[in-house]
Amino acid sequence: MPGTEPRSRPGQIAQALVAMLAVSIVAGVMVAVAVTPAIAVTGGSATSGTGIFGEVPEDLEIAKLDQKTEIYAKDGDKDVRIASFFAQNREVVDWDQVPASVKNAAIAGEDVRFYEHGAVDPVGIVRAAVANLLGEDLQGASTITQQYVKNVCVQEAENLPTQQQVDAAYAVCTDASVGRKLREARLAIALEKKYSKDQILLGYLNIAGFGGQVYGIESAAKYYFDTSAKDLTVAQAASLMAIVNNPQALRLDNADNLARNTERRDYILGVELRNDLITKAQYDEAKASKTEPKITPTASGCQTAGSAAFFCDYVVNTVLNDKTYGATRAARQAKLQTAGWKIYTTLDLAAQGKAKTAMSTYVPRTAEGWNVGGAAVSVEVGTGRILTMVTNKRFTYGKGGPGSTGINYTAGSTLGHSGGFQPGSTFKVFTLLDWLKQGHTLNETVDSNPGTVGDFTACGQPYRGEPYPFKNDTPDEGGYQTVLNGTARSINGTFVRMAQQLDLCDIQQVAEDFGVQPVSGTAEPRTQAPFIIGGAYTVSPVSIAAAYAGIANRGKYCSPVAIEKVVKTDGSQIDVPGTTCTQAVDPGVADAAVYALRGVFQGGTAGGDNTADGLYEFGKTGTTDDAYDTWMTGSTSKATTSVWIGNLRQAGTTPQSLRETSFAATPCYTSGNGTAAAARHCVWKDIQTAVNADYGGATDWPQPDPQYLYGAPAYPQQPEQPQVQQQPQIQQGVVPDLTGQPKALATQLLIQAGYSWAYGPNEPSSQPADTVVRTDPAAGSTPPTGTRVTIYGSTGTAG
Repeated sequence: MPGTEPRSRPGQIAQALVAMLAVSIVAGVMVAVAVTPAIAVTGGSATSGTGIFGEVPEDLEIAKLDQKTEIYAKDGDKDVRIASFFAQNREVVDWDQVPASVKNAAIAGEDVRFYEHGAVDPVGIVRAAVANLLGEDLQGASTITQQYVKNVCVQEAENLPTQQQVDAAYAVCTDASVGRKLREARLAIALEKKYSKDQILLGYLNIAGFGGQVYGIESAAKYYFDTSAKDLTVAQAASLMAIVNNPQALRLDNADNLARNTERRDYILGVELRNDLITKAQYDEAKASKTEPKITPTASGCQTAGSAAFFCDYVVNTVLNDKTYGATRAARQAKLQTAGWKIYTTLDLAAQGKAKTAMSTYVPRTAEGWNVGGAAVSVEVGTGRILTMVTNKRFTYGKGGPGSTGINYTAGSTLGHSGGFQPGSTFKVFTLLDWLKQGHTLNETVDSNPGTVGDFTACGQPYRGEPYPFKNDTPDEGGYQTVLNGTARSINGTFVRMAQQLDLCDIQQVAEDFGVQPVSGTAEPRTQAPFIIGGAYTVSPVSIAAAYAGIANRGKYCSPVAIEKVVKTDGSQIDVPGTTCTQAVDPGVADAAVYALRGVFQGGTAGGDNTADGLYEFGKTGTTDDAYDTWMTGSTSKATTSVWIGNLRQAGTTPQSLRETSFAATPCYTSGNGTAAAARHCVWKDIQTAVNADYGGATDWPQPDPQYLYGAPAYPQQPEQPQVQQQPQIQQGVVPDLTGQPKALATQLLIQAGYSWAYGPNEPSSQPADTVVRTDPAAGSTPPTGTRVTIYGSTGTAG
């Protein structure tokens, strides 16, 4: 009838009786465990009731917890974190870093008799068993030790390699059954035999989940209140320990949860008060306070690294591709997210910030009608340490829209997922080095006219490729030029004719000895002659920067490195690979190359790139066919910077000549040609100025041995040099009086005065043959620096 309670059915009564019988058995076991735990774990005199626990593992340990890996860069003498990686956002803390406010709140909220009972609480587990056997959810009953055991199980499940394995293992850790409780109890007993209560409580506070990816009290304090665990107030500690009861419903980063969290917080405060864990005054103050979180996210990944994001990605790829950090890529990926490493890198944050500003100032992220790219890298001479690394894009792991990418243009395919870029005339340096290495000189003259050449030598055999047609950049670059002048003016014909006198395979080997490897394209000297002036294949800016740093290091190449040390959670270090330095060419060859490359800055193709600090700088420009790629690479004795700006090849876009377009007007262009092709100079000069401020450099350089200028007696084809008159005083911006000076020396004196030069025909004169008769403009005149001065030599006979 309505309003009356239904009678119990016979089936329900039987179920209850069975439940009571099962509970009696469990209760007997639990009492035996609680009173005489040794019986439960030794099995020596165990009853059939205690046999349910089986053998307890002897090697049970406090779990080594997943911790976030952090990447650091240098800001002066300080190490600054630029990125974190984690599956679980956790920072493990020691006992003395956890205040009483947290310890008491944990006990009050989860197990107020923690220090009084053993590993299991018989009363609680019997109550849970009754609920379970009657078809209800398993409730409560877990001690802090048991909860710790469960959390360890869950963490181990989450670290399994596949999602299917994770789901299966997680189900075992969390299934609602008495069997799971008994497994927990068995392990909890073993744990308390080996560790103190304090150790177990600390383990629990470090492993507990606080919602989402936040694990452990330290990360919870930072995420929810922007503070450290040691500085948590009584109220804050209670609010955080409230979360672990039901993270999804009580986490503080959801405003809808605040009222429920406060209710649970106040319950914990009440338990603390009743058990003399806090004073009445502390209780009143905490209960009266408003729950006011200050959410401070810690994102995982390089997208949080700001201007250093692409460098961060370079570091990550270095780790993922090196067996030093794990046997397999999957293992290295897992360690990056769980090992708690502190990775200290070579990046100079002060210079990096200025490098990013330079790139952002002169190169836009996007351009109408074409896909513009920019990349710049600075490398320390003698160490290979990467000091700056920037691109013109925003870093993103996914589709970030126009102006965003996950490709690091400074690196190659392995460490940056980039296809590289043709180096253009930047690559000519390797022909120059081999030229000097094979005994040729800087003052030898070669036919520099454009044309088609096929009679090369490659690997000791005739060249097998098609004849190579080439042209010069401007019509006035033809005729016979010295190698010195051809280098300063980057004349294609000069270098092609130099290569005719060398072996193409030797040139390629010099490049490889300086660490320049092809990223894409055809690297086959026997069939692909265009590589000698930067065609045929692509390279990465970081490899070019490291190569020129090797030249500055007197021919000793040091491979680029981004990681200085990796510190593990126990304070020990991984033996990380450092730079590898090898003598690629003799120091004399390198010094002679520097001497020639100095001319690029003194009236050559980088005549306006000298920084204002007065340091000795040398380098090389590079421009590919149709100016689709432009480069500027230059160095001091301490640091090298390489800049690439050009087209990113992409379906649906048409490459754009940088000489036929412009970017936004900037002060840099007021003395330039106003086109986008000038941007490389602006970026290089700003970055190198910043790097020079930090690392300094020499103001002069060792003069090359005369054999590299004029030839040694071993090379009789070089004429004996005429008697040299006393050298004139050189003044910047004034054409020196070169009368009677050897023509080869005169060119260097002009360069020192700030001028480029060209040879005119020899004239009848009483001056010794091949010495200077006059110049145009004349000695003593003051044309603008960079002006080309024509040198007229003597035939050695009076007219």
